[in-house]
Amino acid sequence: MAICYADHPGEALPLEARLLDEVVVRLVEGEAERRRHDELLAREHYLRNANAIGQVLRYVAEYRGEWVAVLTFCSAALHLKPRDQFLNWPARQVKERRHLLAQNSRFLVRPSTGRWPNLASRVLTLACARLARDWQCHFGHPVLLVETFVDPQRFRGTCYRAANWQALGRTRGFARRGQDYYTDTQHPKELWVHPLGRGALRQLRAPVLAEALRAGGPSLPPPVPVPTAQMSSLAAFLRRRVCDPRDPHGVRHTIGSVIATAALAIAAGGQGPHAIAQFARSLNHGQRRRLGCRTPPGTRRQYDVPCERTFRRLFEEIDSDQLRQAFADWMATLDPVPVKVLHLDGKVLRNADPAPPRLAQEPALAAAAAALDTPADPQKPKAEKALTLVNFQTPDQRLIDQIAVPQDTNEEAAVAAHLPTMDLRGVLVVADAAHTTKANCRHLTQEQGADSLFFLKGNQPHAHAKAQQLLAGAFPPSGPLLR
Repeated sequence: MAICYADHPGEALPLEARLLDEVVVRLVEGEAERRRHDELLAREHYLRNANAIGQVLRYVAEYRGEWVAVLTFCSAALHLKPRDQFLNWPARQVKERRHLLAQNSRFLVRPSTGRWPNLASRVLTLACARLARDWQCHFGHPVLLVETFVDPQRFRGTCYRAANWQALGRTRGFARRGQDYYTDTQHPKELWVHPLGRGALRQLRAPVLAEALRAGGPSLPPPVPVPTAQMSSLAAFLRRRVCDPRDPHGVRHTIGSVIATAALAIAAGGQGPHAIAQFARSLNHGQRRRLGCRTPPGTRRQYDVPCERTFRRLFEEIDSDQLRQAFADWMATLDPVPVKVLHLDGKVLRNADPAPPRLAQEPALAAAAAALDTPADPQKPKAEKALTLVNFQTPDQRLIDQIAVPQDTNEEAAVAAHLPTMDLRGVLVVADAAHTTKANCRHLTQEQGADSLFFLKGNQPHAHAKAQQLLAGAFPPSGPLLR
């Protein structure tokens, strides 16, 4: 914040040349000095308070034991468009690198400007010369740039200009009120910045932040994996197609909004309700609006996101089969091209309970397991300790179908039992070595009119030995394939 001068000068101060030469800047020490520092700001600074947020360092400028100025440095502002444009920072880099900035939030020079016009710039220079070292010592990471605001209705920023600070223009006049909430004060400030070192700007603007500068930064949720403009499609589709199992009394967030937010978080790499809730809080209000989040009463352009408990409760109650079908149908609206290639890909979810056994209740599944020509040992159940899902998807990652492997059988049998329920005419089915069985190949090519591309390796010893016997030597990919 801008410099402020008291109405009364100190007693018996020297000529300016001696004062500028002998003034020293040091950190405030002990509780008594901190109270004195804050009381001076509350009494003599025009803002009448010593408020500071985040990481805070307090300084005092002394001449032979007498306090001639006090300063406060704290964490930088969350969002400043002129600053972020000056540093060439997109929104995510602002979050990743803001810990490398500090803000001169208070600056009070006690003597009058008429007798010591260069004292303020001298104190600023001395404070900035030691700030990076002090910040590293106290908080475990450096700062590379300092910012401050100057009230143009009161000051012109002369001392900052004299100390080689750079003016970046005026802010829009919004003040922060709570996490990511702002009010229009109708009072823009001038923004000034000062790099701390010759290579500071180059380091801040680097495409990849140096490893030594990452310490102290926040642990950020993964970035949003799709453009903001596409977010509303999924939320609106789910709202129409998925039945909400929750008691409607007291529901604050629509089912489409909750599931779409969770889907984005999972697509970005989030695992579990806690990570999903953390990801949701990282969304800006434009993204929240696209997801259909609710507007709190009495606010404008502000949107709430579901909390962790909301995600957990819905996940426990929702019909997974209905949700799976809704996702497949939604992706079909985005990519309506007929399927030509279909990949089978099994995934193990180690933190999820295995699917219930079904072998005794479903004759088709039992018959499929019996028809497999896989050796006995690989046929043992592989889904008895964790949930195994098999995704049927296109090369462009469009989900066509998905099945859960029962805990009393294996992936091959579950897929063999599910294939007859799908329309695969003219489709090339690609799968790994586990599905290279005669039964699957015969069913796809002779009964469903599909083509198959299966990989054969040592876990199918009998088929592998016969292939080596029939196909002596190597052959190029354009040659004959096993079908």
